[in-house]
Amino acid sequence: MTDDIRDLFSYRLARLARANDRDAQSSLFGRHGMVLSEWRTLSVIRVTRPCTLRRLATEDFLDEGQMSRTVKTLVDRGWVARTPAPDDGRSFLLALTPEGEAVYQSILPEVIAANEAMLVCLTAEERQHLMSALQKILDALRAAAQ
Repeated sequence: MTDDIRDLFSYRLARLARANDRDAQSSLFGRHGMVLSEWRTLSVIRVTRPCTLRRLATEDFLDEGQMSRTVKTLVDRGWVARTPAPDDGRSFLLALTPEGEAVYQSILPEVIAANEAMLVCLTAEERQHLMSALQKILDALRAAAQ
């Protein structure tokens, strides 16, 4: 066991996330008039169909209030549509509008390129192990939260 916080997984992960977020926000999303949380929310709505606010918040490990504000911004911009959920009168299904899909498609290649640049120091096998290990941790965190 170490007494140096820099040796902890959580510390290193937080540093990596901060560096990624800083670079992405300044170089990529600023050009598109979007903040990083809006991009992530737009992306998760796109791949998580049908998507409710609760599912979206669970997927991103955020509280529903925080997610609700981000979704409202995306709806106001015309990038996300809200339709009443057929089985629950209190919730809405979220989906990208054609404009939201166009924004997503215009940004995605840059996001992929930025991810590739970050991982260029790893071999294909190391990338596969890293992604597998991270998914295992996410699954464990999600299970513990339920």
